[in-house]
Amino acid sequence: MATITVLRPDEQPQPVGSVPYAERSPVPEDAHLILIENGKPRARDLMRYVAEKLSDRYPIATIAVFSKASAAKPIEPEEAKEMAARAHLVITGVGD
Repeated sequence: MATITVLRPDEQPQPVGSVPYAERSPVPEDAHLILIENGKPRARDLMRYVAEKLSDRYPIATIAVFSKASAAKPIEPEEAKEMAARAHLVITGVGD
């Protein structure tokens, strides 16, 4: 049976311990960036803007856009594996 945690606004929450960051490797000189746009209006424009700003700070050689048919459609496992094999960086817009 699952446990349900009830959060009460009249009580202070318990302190949370720190979590170590995952190890990061430097961005290579010829980095490949994939943008996953979710099909919402102007999503592609926003993602391209973010990519342009990142290109000012990091050595991004190529930018590719993967377009989902709809925000409700998840990426297929095969698509995710292909992107992971091709890209050094992936940016996706999730949620609202």
